[in-house]
Amino acid sequence: MANRMLAFLVVGLLLAACSAEPSGDDKIRALVTEPVDGAAMPAHLPSRLPRFDAGTTVAAEQPVLATEQEVRVTGGNSPVMAMPDSRFSMTEKGRFRQPRAMAFLNEDLLLVAEFPRTLKLMRVADGSVHRVTGVPDEYFINSLADVVAHPNFSENETVYLCTIVRGASGRDSLGVKRARLILGQDGIYYLVGLQDVVASIAGFPSQEYGCRMAFGRDGKLYISGPFRGGTQSLTLDDGKIFRVEDDGRVPADNPFIELNDYYAKYFWSLGHRRPDAMAADATGRVWVLEHGGNAADELNLLERAGNYGYPIAAKDSPTLPQHETQPSFIAPKLWWRDRIGPASMIVHSGRMFPELQGNALISGELVSSIIHVKLSGDEVSEISRIGMLRPIKEIEEAPDGSVWAMESGAEARLWRLAPSLN
Repeated sequence: MANRMLAFLVVGLLLAACSAEPSGDDKIRALVTEPVDGAAMPAHLPSRLPRFDAGTTVAAEQPVLATEQEVRVTGGNSPVMAMPDSRFSMTEKGRFRQPRAMAFLNEDLLLVAEFPRTLKLMRVADGSVHRVTGVPDEYFINSLADVVAHPNFSENETVYLCTIVRGASGRDSLGVKRARLILGQDGIYYLVGLQDVVASIAGFPSQEYGCRMAFGRDGKLYISGPFRGGTQSLTLDDGKIFRVEDDGRVPADNPFIELNDYYAKYFWSLGHRRPDAMAADATGRVWVLEHGGNAADELNLLERAGNYGYPIAAKDSPTLPQHETQPSFIAPKLWWRDRIGPASMIVHSGRMFPELQGNALISGELVSSIIHVKLSGDEVSEISRIGMLRPIKEIEEAPDGSVWAMESGAEARLWRLAPSLN
């Protein structure tokens, strides 16, 4: 096993240093499509979604105080205080079946992806939920893993779907598509003009995918790749963070762009275990939350061409050395000895909660809480945990600054967290 790991490292380093295109039967070519014309829209579809009416009356809320939960010590560079958090009140806003992801489109529209391939749109003003028509139907295994809105959604009405595809061999592959989301005159929401952004990232075993997305402040789309074991190889796509333009083109400043005929030209970083959440902060930094397997779960700060060590080094692993023993690897900024099962994260703007400005809110499927993490320059530490009734699958910040938290499970409650009324 050690020899195999060493081989992956050697191959990766040689390729990164080489400007000529490598050859070999095992190379994986990037399949990024050129923009294509969208499907013709039915005559009854308007060109734009309705704008939010600021005068709409919102139903009166009946908040409850967020539950208290003791905090266990978190591995990292500072200890954690065990403290209840009474800043938040919670209001249930709806229920969904096996949600996978959600994204606010504007003040009144929340897009929710459910297992296996259902998209729903919730109107925040009245709580109504509408099914979206036009979702790709050729996928069936955890097909909608993530959804995000284009940063300029108010102008282009574009949303992105990260999909998992089950191939004929029984192995899954990952792809990202985009489409316009519009409301028809018949009252039905449609996805139109569906096109590939990144397609056919090579097959991998089921349940070992990333397929999470985030737009950076640079306007680029960051995508987490699958996990297999070749995370140190620049000829394999697993264990990587991809970085593309919003239409799938390769950014000119990607670090491995000289490997023009390989997937490496899309890579921004490598050596990741399984990134299951990403978020950008106001300074432009992109943060990645990763499953640690049998080691600690990690919070990493992305660096251009950064190597995060897996499977050669990992935090609190019973079999692998620490990052500090391998100076070329980037160690996590924070890690959890008691695993959290990373699920989602945001970096809060400070609207509605000034004390949260620039800080991360993190959820995990192994903890019934939202973890408040301070991100201040190089200082990263867990501050407190907001007790929830069940594990949280997805967190989003609404345009007004409130925090929306979606539970895991078949009957998942959607909560809105606002300042406590007490």
